[in-house]
Formats: sequence, structure tokens, C-alpha cells
Amino acid sequence: MDSGGLTPRRCDCCAEADLVPFSDLGEVPVETGIHFATEGEATASPLGRVILGFCPSCAYVRNLAFDESLIDPTAPTDMNLCHSATFRAFCSQVVADLSTRYALAGRRVLEIGSAQGEFLRELCAVAGCTGVGYDVSYAGPEGPDPSGADLRRGPAPLDGDLPAFDFLVSRFVLEHVTDPYGFLLRLRERVGDRRVAGHLQVPDAGYDLATAGWELIYPHVSAFNASALHRIATRAGWRVTAVGQCFSGLIAYLEVSSDGAGAAGDIDVTPLRDRHLAAIRGFDRRHHAQRRRWRDTIARLADEGARPVLWGAGSRGVQLLNLADPDRRFAAVVDVNPRKWGRYLPGTGHRVDDPACLAGLGTSAVVITNPAYRTEIEKSLADMGVSATVLVA
Repeated sequence: MDSGGLTPRRCDCCAEADLVPFSDLGEVPVETGIHFATEGEATASPLGRVILGFCPSCAYVRNLAFDESLIDPTAPTDMNLCHSATFRAFCSQVVADLSTRYALAGRRVLEIGSAQGEFLRELCAVAGCTGVGYDVSYAGPEGPDPSGADLRRGPAPLDGDLPAFDFLVSRFVLEHVTDPYGFLLRLRERVGDRRVAGHLQVPDAGYDLATAGWELIYPHVSAFNASALHRIATRAGWRVTAVGQCFSGLIAYLEVSSDGAGAAGDIDVTPLRDRHLAAIRGFDRRHHAQRRRWRDTIARLADEGARPVLWGAGSRGVQLLNLADPDRRFAAVVDVNPRKWGRYLPGTGHRVDDPACLAGLGTSAVVITNPAYRTEIEKSLADMGVSATVLVA
């Protein structure tokens, strides 16, 4: 595609090539995690441009039109997924796995992006460790609690009074960081000669760029697949001990160590990179075809009296609504997070309701954007006596 006057940018991940523009998603909501008190506030919320560029060397992807000044770091976002039993079970599985494979008892864990502290508290309780967590959206009491977790509101002070740590956890943070290489490099510098390991998670761009790409939202500056994670961590001075996918392939994870830092190890991510580059080449056509398909499908279902519903008002759902339902043909949008009920989503102004409202709505079609939740949602519909087909967008 035409660069449209964009300033050339060297790859933030490997620094070996300039990023090549490949898809213009247009204007989308700047903050997908804010839920507004009124419809007017929601429809007046700011929009930002997403123009995706990729690195032909390492397959890293970035929004070349990202403007950090549009993001309000103090905004009251709520992206908590722990109201879902499926996601809670996944988190517990990760906690059990880390507790088994790493000797964390008596050690200190640093979690950057600890949200409301659910994961860190559970890890401390199961592994017998202590932990310090930082998150700008944390809304609870600050300081140590009986679990062993010390939760603090605000960004992690990478250049300030950051406590020494033995294990690093950072989940769904790296994609938001404007300088992801600098972020990982600064953490490695803070570790110094100490032996530290870490576990990081991001939305898997390998999934998103091979499908419709509903997770390619404005707040995500970068999109990493496992091979790009491997490359950026190695360049920042970490030794990569594991990379892969989890949560039905929707999350990419990276495990690192400061021991033998900088060594690439025996992990060959070339097949992952090549597969990702192939998906990138076909993404623009696929994405815009899916937008048209779902706009037509939602309209057809509404015209047929199916009273279609979107289940899930997270980032994927917000993106789908703005790109495929600007005319608000969905009969309802529901979510299991009670803090979203009665509030309105950015851009389109769809209202979010309790899933219990579906019992009397007469819907026969429920659209979801994350296949990992399908079984949980189908069970909830059955428990409510709602007979509806679940469609994965």
C-alpha cells in the first residue's frame, strides 16, 4: 500500500529493516477500555488512525500512525477479564505451571501490569513467594496484603525506586509500550548480574493477522507473534528459554532468563516468522472482506428477526462494533463484567447489559469475537433457557 506520507521508521524489534505499511484500518476508538456514563460521551470519544506496518526481517508489526498524545494514562479503564470462569481457570493454570517449574518460594516477584492484583495474589499464595505489582488502573488499597502481594497504583518506576526482584511477570503490557525494546532493555539493566527469570504474555498477532484482526486496536502500539517476541527479548539482552501460544492460540508467551543473556539458544522461530509473514501479506484483503461480511451478516440477522446479540464488550467487541455495526443493528451487547452494565462503548455508543437480559429478548443468534469463551457462553445460554446459535466473528 502507499505509505501516505508516513515518516519511515526503523523496526523497533530488530532494527534491521524499515517497517513496510500493509493495511489501513481507518479511524477507530482511541480507548477501548473506557465505558462511558452516557451515550453522548461515548459517541464523542476520540478516534485515532491505525495504519499497520511490518518488518520484513523479523515480522514485527506496529501502528505507524500511533499518536501517544491521544492516550490518557489516567483514564479509568476496565479491561478486567477475571469475571469469566474460563479466563480465571487459564490464569490458575499459568500460576500452577510457574509455581511448579520455578523455585519461587521465599522469592520476590515483580509484576508490571498487575491490573487488580488477582494473578499476583494467587501466585504468591500458591508459590509461597512475595510480590510487588504496579498498574495505573489499580483501584484497591495500596500496600502489602495477607497474600504476600504489595500492590501499587501507577507505572513501574523503571528509572526510579524499583524493588529488586527474582522473577518478572508482565501480561498484556508490552503491546501498549511505545518503546518495547527500551522497556525490555531497561528491565535487563536493572537485573544486572543477578539471576532472574521472567514470563510475559501478549495478544498473539499470529492469530490476529491470520483472521479478521479484531484485536488490532488503537491502544496496542505493537503486535507481536512468538518469533518477534523472541527477537526483541534477545536483542534486549535476555536469554529466551521458551516461546509459544496458549489460551486457544490467542495469547503468545515468552519466557526469559538473565543467565547466559543474549544467547539465542536452540529455539528456532524461523517457521513461525515465515508463517506470520505469509499471514501479513494476505491480511488487508482478509480484514476488509471480514468487515463487509459481518456488516452484511448482522444486518441480515436483524432483518430476519433473529435479534442478534454481541456477547463480549472487551477490546475485540468494541473494534467489531465500530467496524461492522456502526448502524447499531445488534439488539443488545452483553458482558459478564458487572462494572460495564448500563454504560456505553466508545465510538458507536452501544449500551452494555447483563447477559441475564437475553432470557426475554428472543434472540436466536449470539456473536462472539473470542473463540476461547465459546463453551462458557453456550453453557450460560443453556442455563438461561436461551436457544441461540453462537457465531464466531
